[in-house]
Amino acid sequence: MSKSGSKNTVRFRICDNFQQFWFRFIERNRPMIELDNYADLLDIVMHDFPTYSGLTLEKYFRQKLVEKGGFRELGSWWERKAGKEANEIDIVGIRADGKSALVAQVKHNARNYDNKLFMEKLEHIKAKILSEFEI
Repeated sequence: MSKSGSKNTVRFRICDNFQQFWFRFIERNRPMIELDNYADLLDIVMHDFPTYSGLTLEKYFRQKLVEKGGFRELGSWWERKAGKEANEIDIVGIRADGKSALVAQVKHNARNYDNKLFMEKLEHIKAKILSEFEI
């Protein structure tokens, strides 16, 4: 816990998908529910749900890889580029053999996947941090 008045902040992560949904959409918008304003609440949920479900899907696949085993490190990777969108890769795993890596994009909708863009990101991450690994 950070001291009162300090600039340090503490972040908590909720792992349970139901509770994550509850606190993201329901608890945060409780005043709308109390006013029976379900139509606007539905608009909020429908607008943000693709982002929420995409993050949940990424979490699901990372968990499946953890359960499968064979990794020394597993997570996501991103890098800011000046004046541009960040280079981001959803899943990067360094295998336990120390010689190979897994690089993957997770998309909820196949129409959002751009193979050319992914290959550019793959080449960038290979040059930046994975040059010694077989992908």
